[in-house]
Amino acid sequence: MSQTVTGVQRYAREILNKLDQLVTDEDIILAVNRDAKDIPEYAKIKVRCIGGFTGNLWEQYSLPVYVLKEKALCLNLCNMVPVITPHLAVIHDVSFKVNPRFFSKKFLLWYRLVFAFSIKRMKRIITVSEFSKKEMIKNYGICEDMIKVIPSAWEHFENIEYDESTLRKYELKKQSYYFAMSSLAPNKNFNWIVHAALNNPQSIFAVSGAVNSKVFGKEAEHNTPDNLKFLGYVSDSEAKTLMRDCKAFLFPTFYEGFGLPPLEAMSTGAKIVISDRSCMREVYENAAYYINPDDANVNLDELCSGPQEDREKILKKYSWEYSAKKLLNLLSDI
Repeated sequence: MSQTVTGVQRYAREILNKLDQLVTDEDIILAVNRDAKDIPEYAKIKVRCIGGFTGNLWEQYSLPVYVLKEKALCLNLCNMVPVITPHLAVIHDVSFKVNPRFFSKKFLLWYRLVFAFSIKRMKRIITVSEFSKKEMIKNYGICEDMIKVIPSAWEHFENIEYDESTLRKYELKKQSYYFAMSSLAPNKNFNWIVHAALNNPQSIFAVSGAVNSKVFGKEAEHNTPDNLKFLGYVSDSEAKTLMRDCKAFLFPTFYEGFGLPPLEAMSTGAKIVISDRSCMREVYENAAYYINPDDANVNLDELCSGPQEDREKILKKYSWEYSAKKLLNLLSDI
């Protein structure tokens, strides 16, 4: 609630929204710190601002002290757990373990320490795909029964209005550009987009997003071609419009636990071009166009003219209500 909303924070917010509609006798408290913002007005979930700290100190001290005082079950939704009360958490992926080159040394040290002291003491681990579940079993030797898959979903995108001034603002024409929401984070594979733009000079490549240098280490420098446009930060309405009106949405990632942005793009009717890596085949099956993230020598217009399965099949697989029900059942079992 105090961080920029990316896929992890989106998952937490949407699960809580649905959980609030489903709970009956359960007593659920959302504990937040003083930096929390845009907190929804819940009907049943109680919100408590606790502790004097923020960030890691809040999560590792203020939160567990409050949990112990309340004799509560601690549920963490955003990849991290308090070492004192590592009860239940959503761990979206273990990229920090599998791909250490993608992260800064400080970030790696922190995550490794916390997980070393916590992961075998947790009551249950939740993750978002069978792929991530297998990665945790392989890298931490966790019993399969300890991990529950509760996937992400897309219906929050239905609540976002289109902004019909978007293309004019960014000087783009409908169906003349490929769109990507990216960063210079190594796992997002921005370099592929640069080389794809060089190999497809007939099209514009529009990229939105920003860099989190504290997490992903030193920013790389790139010589960008003329047909690559940096849009900077775009609003949710602008992003939805850019997805709807593009030739295809590009997601050349090296590693994901679920990969939510292509699902959001798919809900607008956009074609999606995604990596044939990690969980992507599991999530998107044959309703996407797949690329090798190590090879940008591809004719995208030709690729996207080929057949694909109905996207409705994929959209019907995922629902925030379904995921919230699975979480509520898990909490009740514990």
